[in-house]
Amino acid sequence: MADQLALSLRAWPPDDKTTESLPYLIARINEQRGSFRNITEASLEEEIRTAKAGEDEVPPADNDAFQDSQDDKTKGEELAVAREDIIKRVAEAYNTSSQALDLVSLLLTSHTPKVAEATVSPYVKQSIPFGSLGAEIMQATKEAEPEETSNDLVGLGWRMRSLTRSATSLLTSAARLEQEIERESTYWQQVLEVKEAGWPVSRLPGDRQALGVRFGFAEAHAEFRDRGLVALRRDADGNVKLDHGQRWRGEKRIRVRVVQDGKVLAESPTRSMEDDKTLSQRLLRARNSLFDEELYHELSREARNLVSQAVRCVGPNICFPYDADSQIDISLVDVAMEEPLGVSSEDSTIPSAIAISLRLLLSHAHHQNLQRRSQPPPPITDTPTARPFYSLLRPILEIIQHQSMWKTVQAEFDALKLALSTASFSFTPEETSSSLNLDRGTNGFPTDPSTAKTLINRLIRPHHSQMTLSLPNHTTLMLDMHTSFFPPTFGTSFQLTTTSSASESAIADMPQVMQFSTIEKLRKHIWYVTSLDTVAAFQATASASGWTQPSRYQAELQRKNGASRPRDRLSVNIDSDGLTASWVCSGKPGSRVWKSDSRAEDGVLSLVEVVKEQFERVGG
Repeated sequence: MADQLALSLRAWPPDDKTTESLPYLIARINEQRGSFRNITEASLEEEIRTAKAGEDEVPPADNDAFQDSQDDKTKGEELAVAREDIIKRVAEAYNTSSQALDLVSLLLTSHTPKVAEATVSPYVKQSIPFGSLGAEIMQATKEAEPEETSNDLVGLGWRMRSLTRSATSLLTSAARLEQEIERESTYWQQVLEVKEAGWPVSRLPGDRQALGVRFGFAEAHAEFRDRGLVALRRDADGNVKLDHGQRWRGEKRIRVRVVQDGKVLAESPTRSMEDDKTLSQRLLRARNSLFDEELYHELSREARNLVSQAVRCVGPNICFPYDADSQIDISLVDVAMEEPLGVSSEDSTIPSAIAISLRLLLSHAHHQNLQRRSQPPPPITDTPTARPFYSLLRPILEIIQHQSMWKTVQAEFDALKLALSTASFSFTPEETSSSLNLDRGTNGFPTDPSTAKTLINRLIRPHHSQMTLSLPNHTTLMLDMHTSFFPPTFGTSFQLTTTSSASESAIADMPQVMQFSTIEKLRKHIWYVTSLDTVAAFQATASASGWTQPSRYQAELQRKNGASRPRDRLSVNIDSDGLTASWVCSGKPGSRVWKSDSRAEDGVLSLVEVVKEQFERVGG
């Protein structure tokens, strides 16, 4: 930009110092003035005066003044001096050659000592031991430049190189610092988003220099509570990476399946519908995975104590019966390795409801732990307190058994209604209340089924259903079925309340409230009461024909048929096949069955019509 100052960190080009060196100046003087022998002090002064006076010509130098002086020495003296110089130089050459010979001989003693011993001087033999000097061939170095110029150039090169490196290092550091700032900004921005989303962020207990986020549950077991704190690491791009540690084995989910003869009929979805683009979504999936791992752990602990309820642990699966020919399998699967079966959403309703109910029950157990921890602690004892089992499978087993029993009861009453209606007798079963219906507000439950508290209350409380049975002779039976796997019931019990308007009937003498522990006993009692009530209803319609009931506790009628003929008898029996009418008319037996699996059709005679047809025809 125009308003920014561009600063270069590179060195200025060096000056050429060869133009200021002494050899260069002497060469220039010789070229311009000639030899120094022709220059005198007088000639220089004359040249200065001429330059001042403006004269262009310079007088030639006085060559005579520069002639060599005559040597006063004699020729003999010169010869003597020359002789002494020659002798001196010869002595120096002899000494140099002797030293060179000693050096070469001493070097040869390392290889051929006997040959070299003849050429070594006595002084060297006494002073230096043989073989103490060695040599090796080295590559000749190039002729070096003048030392002063070479040192200056080397120093200048090092300075330029250092400045260049410094500039490059500063630019690289600036770029790296800019990238680091971007990464740090990205990291802290994501951490701030996690904090604003409501996740608690704090320092790690074991590493005070690192940040961590707690996504687990404070009331969970210690093993899973500690795993709910992960470190917020920064990756190469600056994004936050969740460091779960070595105990992380991938995302897990609870899978519930309905299995029949080894074939999977339905299963709960295991893959999350949420993506993991944001850090909050990744934390949510990690929390759900840890929650399901704890849920499976607690289910495995509870299943070992429910063997009496047909709960079994087969490998990684927790199995228990669902209906007559199918069972429920619960397992913990890896989301990344699990492949869905492709069943429709309607088929997965039951397993999905079971999976959601189990998660709600574990959340309720965490809430109970919080309430228990908020209360004053019990007295300290030497006996360690065992960790109690969570009631997770028991409510599910209660619902399944209660629903199965209730369907069986409804099927029995529907069959009985069909048989009685075919025989032209009224029988009306009407369901008045059931804890399995979430759209009704009974027994103090809120009418809003959307709240988790309402669902949990319906799961943990004992399940009961009520049905009113209206019999043909204005008798009313109120059935209350109660299911609980907690003391004192430990199963399904039935309570039957009987209300009869006929005081002379045997039904009025029965206890008004009766308890039954099995459905077989309840079924037989209702058949018996319905048989008595049907006979009473028939007697009311056919009383003009002289029918009487010899015993109030038997579903049988008699009438006189003349003095010489035996009594006519009519008995009614209700069982699983339907309504059976048996008679003896003038000594001839007969029977008719109105089955519980057939509907009334045109032309099918009722019980009253059959009796009229059989008895009045004979009597007439």
